[in-house]
Amino acid sequence: MFNSPRVCAHVVLALLTLLGQIVLSGGGIFAGAGEVRLPNGLGLRGNVSRQESLLVGPPKPDRGPTTIYPIVMISSPLKRYFVPTRRDYLFNEDVDLSRHDGFKMKQDKRPGGGRIIASVQGYVKKPEPFDDFGRRNVFIETASGETAVVQGVTLITPEYLKIIALNFTWETAMATSSMPADSLDAILRNKLVTQTDNPDDMLKIARFYIEAQRYELARRELSAIRYKFPEMADRVHQVQILLTQAEAQEILAELKLRSAAGQHNFVYETAKQFPVENVAAPILREVREIMAGYEKAHDRYEQAVSQLGELQGQLKDNPRVKEIAPLRAELAERLTYSSLDRLDAFFKLSSDPQLRPEEKLALALSGWVVGSPNAVTEIDEAQRLWQARFLLLDYLRSEPDADGERRTVLERLESLEGIGAERIAQLLPLLPPILDSAGAVNGQAVRIEAALGTDEPPMAYWVTLPIEYHPDHTYPLIIALHSERGKPEQELQGFWGGTEEHIGQSQRQGYIVIAPEYVGKADTKGYSYSAASHQVVIDALSDARRRFSIDSDRVFLAGHGMGADAAWDMGLAHPHLFAGIIPITGAIDRHAKYYMDNGRQLPIYAVNGEFDRDLITRNGAPLMHMMQQRFDLIYAEYVGAGPEPFYSEIHALFDWMSRQRRPPPPKQVDARTLRESDNRFYWYEFVGLHENFKGFDWTKEKQRAAKAMPIMAKITPGNTLRITSGAMHHRVWLAKGDGLVDFQKRLKVDVNGRNRFNEFIKPDVAVMLDHVRLTGDRQRIYWAMLEF
Repeated sequence: MFNSPRVCAHVVLALLTLLGQIVLSGGGIFAGAGEVRLPNGLGLRGNVSRQESLLVGPPKPDRGPTTIYPIVMISSPLKRYFVPTRRDYLFNEDVDLSRHDGFKMKQDKRPGGGRIIASVQGYVKKPEPFDDFGRRNVFIETASGETAVVQGVTLITPEYLKIIALNFTWETAMATSSMPADSLDAILRNKLVTQTDNPDDMLKIARFYIEAQRYELARRELSAIRYKFPEMADRVHQVQILLTQAEAQEILAELKLRSAAGQHNFVYETAKQFPVENVAAPILREVREIMAGYEKAHDRYEQAVSQLGELQGQLKDNPRVKEIAPLRAELAERLTYSSLDRLDAFFKLSSDPQLRPEEKLALALSGWVVGSPNAVTEIDEAQRLWQARFLLLDYLRSEPDADGERRTVLERLESLEGIGAERIAQLLPLLPPILDSAGAVNGQAVRIEAALGTDEPPMAYWVTLPIEYHPDHTYPLIIALHSERGKPEQELQGFWGGTEEHIGQSQRQGYIVIAPEYVGKADTKGYSYSAASHQVVIDALSDARRRFSIDSDRVFLAGHGMGADAAWDMGLAHPHLFAGIIPITGAIDRHAKYYMDNGRQLPIYAVNGEFDRDLITRNGAPLMHMMQQRFDLIYAEYVGAGPEPFYSEIHALFDWMSRQRRPPPPKQVDARTLRESDNRFYWYEFVGLHENFKGFDWTKEKQRAAKAMPIMAKITPGNTLRITSGAMHHRVWLAKGDGLVDFQKRLKVDVNGRNRFNEFIKPDVAVMLDHVRLTGDRQRIYWAMLEF
């Protein structure tokens, strides 16, 4: 047994995995170059090393086993990633970090070029384009004011360009994908190609473009070589095959991405035109499987529509047919590729001769509203499920002050046989959007104004939808908070999304984006950390969830500059709402500094520039705390950069978001609060703060020290809930099936050491529906609520 090659291979693999884990957990071994794979599957590539702090400098000598390295740094010439040291990372040293050695360029320093730029506070205006020699002028804000800098490119690789200042000492980099095609082509041609055109140099450029994924430029270069040098046909053909294979692989990846985003028409039409010549067999096989999946889905759709019509026809003498006909018509009209799985039970049993026509119809009609696993064969029961569905929509669409109307609807709902909390919990996630879409369409930034109540001013936000948006497909949501100089619609279209003519990443990858008007007109100095700003964002989220088909388990809060300050503050104040936050050049300030521990379960992806020194100084201690406490944190720092939008990080951000889900509610809530409105953390909510914990004026230079109110709520294995809190009133939200509370046993609740409840929990449909009505959250449904 011990000589088995398979066993030996397993042992070697286990040892290598262990070695990788030791490398990254501070075991005294330097990791070197490779890839760090995080627990969510995201891979970070670069030179891997252990760090004592976020300050990057010459490596310090290892001082032995007492030295603590809480940070892993993965660095490249373009940027550095910092993540907390953990034992569940995997390290792969077989990753090729540089597919191309790159093209070096000589740049001569100007007189006075020894002056050092220590910090960059921002670009004064858009940088000029690079000339054919890889040089440009930029105007930046430094501590001494506006400064003119001459930059020169010293290295071009498929991933990045290294850039130095010619009249200062300053090094930075930019992503090759951010370089305009014409500028990149002119620089390479000036560097490599002589006046007589050298075919070898032109082939080098073509290969470079393939590795840089600039396929159109590569195709143009190969065509030029083929035309000018016919004798190079064989060599050009070999490079053309490389180009075809690379393009085919990219198209296949795009098909998979767009399919997951619900863009099925695009995927099907693109797959039909997929290139065949010189494409590898495994790629073609995957494309054929995609095509076959869509063709099978189309056949199932045709089968469902046809069979449902035939089954209804067989009931022509049945008095129920008049009631069934509109239900079947709605199902047939709304049936799409994304919702076909609701009819799985019908497809499996539709040919069963033992089932009567009405039983088969019942499977389809019930599966549509409660999902295939919950489908029934009794037509009366299926009709009651539809009745319940209509009543639920009436309840959820009622006006805020329509209490009497809701009581009437609730009475009718509870009078339906077999419709209790279990069935309602199945119906809610599959309801259509509660409100209309207010004219929102793909590619346009549309402003939505929503009334919150009779005595409250309306709240407004902007929205843009993804390609092929359909209400029966659920979409992740990005809440984008604009910078001090920006506007909501610019945050939507300039960074996350695009326009009808030029689609952006959110449209392509299937994300809804909203940009709330979170800063009031009175906030002339920017974000004021007010409860009102928080409420605008929360209300915008609730309205969007009622209006669009949003996956509440995939909501992300992001912002630039002032919006990133707000993202830190709001994300740590309301961590239960988000699957992650993305502060880009944002300060961890005021309340957020005291809320650090609220984010222990909150995934965070922060981005900043190395030379944004003021921000690094302000954020240093909080970020180190999160690193030391092993938060789910990625901190990306761009080399030599100041405060920028960092659009080159956009693909990495979407890759990260695609792997995130809102964490399940914890059994123990440990939180801090300084605002009366920051009063809910997961399943625990409170009302009323002691005077000692509120009323801070952060603008004063001298004031009493801020002290956040601690909150602890814990559910023990014995079905006991203990609350320790200085609040005056307490509210506990209880869900069934989340593994926290057993509804089949008595629940004991102690508040500040005093027993306040010791009974069985009774599901409350009104609680269930009102939570959905107010928040729009149909993924996390609460069955009961206790108040003390």
